[in-house]
Amino acid sequence: MTETKPTRTQRRTEEMRRTIIEIASQILAEGGTSALSAEEVARRADIAPQTVYNRVGGKGALLAAASESAMLENRRHMDAAYATPGSPLERIRRVGAAYYRFAREQPIQFLLLAAPPDDLETAKPLVALVAEQNAKLEQALREGIACGEVRPDIDPAAMAIALWGMFNGVLTLGVRNDAFKLKDAAWEKVLASATLVLLTGLTDRQAQP
Repeated sequence: MTETKPTRTQRRTEEMRRTIIEIASQILAEGGTSALSAEEVARRADIAPQTVYNRVGGKGALLAAASESAMLENRRHMDAAYATPGSPLERIRRVGAAYYRFAREQPIQFLLLAAPPDDLETAKPLVALVAEQNAKLEQALREGIACGEVRPDIDPAAMAIALWGMFNGVLTLGVRNDAFKLKDAAWEKVLASATLVLLTGLTDRQAQP
């Protein structure tokens, strides 16, 4: 069966939808949910507000669409890292590197995940994604303990959340939009230092939690 290619009108409609979602994500990263509105998106996109409503919807729909975009981008990076063969510790390293690439390549989407919208309904899928990814990290830690790569005295569930929280903080330093933002070279040095400390804490059996 021959697949029907989208028409020019359909392609333009989808391109406009993507542009609207990208602008909505940018507004969220800059000013949070209070700054987001269909009218502000329309102003930045130089289109009529009704176009925003027709292609995506109002504020709630914009929030949901931007959140879904962030989720899909994150899952694409993380799933590839977890799927690559290797020891538990090697996979944990790759997951950290993948999260860094996600933050670097998609800083707006990363900020949406690191600091979800304060709209509880919109944040639910993001919270579920974080729980899903932390569960994968927890399993890798358990496998690392079982094979002797990771120290046995840690709590894998608590450590997975701790690693996620600490890495979020370090990565945010490179993508935030204020005076605390680190330039690339400084960001990479801080990230390397944090990674060294985290990996040492996972493998050094003499270290105390």
